[in-house]
Amino acid sequence: MHGRRAAHAYAASLGDEAHEWLLALYVDPELRLLAVDTVARGGVSSCKLPIWRIINHGHLLKAAGFILVHNHPSGDARASQADIEATRRLADIGRDLEMPLLDHLIVAGHEIREVGYW
Repeated sequence: MHGRRAAHAYAASLGDEAHEWLLALYVDPELRLLAVDTVARGGVSSCKLPIWRIINHGHLLKAAGFILVHNHPSGDARASQADIEATRRLADIGRDLEMPLLDHLIVAGHEIREVGYW
């Protein structure tokens, strides 16, 4: 499994979690999944975004880019303003450091939404 299907499968696995999880899915140039890294586990409404860890791990894997996945235990899959700002910041830094953010998926229950960049 690769590309969108792999990303959505991992996102769906977080749908019923009681705490926020943040995953980075690293892919090769053909969007085949290289690795999945749980980069943070937060509380019921937030978790930290370890940008350096995400970018560094991608470079160690020689990934072509990564997809960020996190869940909203609240049940609302809409991106918050903080999600949008963090996505933009991570996309800018990833582009500058040659580890592009390809997408950011948010899951709540059975709903998956894209913040963008696919």
